[in-house]
Amino acid sequence: MALIRLAYASRANFNPRPENKGVEPHVARILMSSRRNNPKQGLVGGLYFGDGFFFQCLEGESEAVHDLFNRLRDDERHRDVTLLLEEPIQKRSFPDWSMKYVPIEADVKALLRDSGMERFNPFVFDGTLTQAMINCLRRGPEGFDGTAKRGNQDRFEKAALLIAGAVVIIGLVAVGTILF
Repeated sequence: MALIRLAYASRANFNPRPENKGVEPHVARILMSSRRNNPKQGLVGGLYFGDGFFFQCLEGESEAVHDLFNRLRDDERHRDVTLLLEEPIQKRSFPDWSMKYVPIEADVKALLRDSGMERFNPFVFDGTLTQAMINCLRRGPEGFDGTAKRGNQDRFEKAALLIAGAVVIIGLVAVGTILF
């Protein structure tokens, strides 16, 4: 069967908490569910949530993508689900992500600024902006510590823990030397 890419926009049915408070809880639940279920269907993709709007890109076998898209239309967490793009693809853009999440960050803000937009509203995206947004999702850093690939972040966290442990041990040795 053929691989396709599908992108859609929708409006949240909940009042999002302020962006500076971390990942919106409704979005976090969507991500966890997607990361659990998408691999079973051979689906990958990226998700962006900003200013009360969702932008999602799904990739996989045509039938699986369409089945999920039809289920998403009935999801009570959003409304006005609108197809922005559907195209055949040769390979997946998000091969390591069952569902990548990119928070508001520099690439998206630059895209909006360059497009003359003050706020994120994917309902006004044309084909060029939709492709540019997919590229932002592809390039952007992961913003949700879930079950997705983490790579360099894991190495950084391990190195930080080793350094912190070494500092504690050196401190204990120094205190032991002074006291004894």
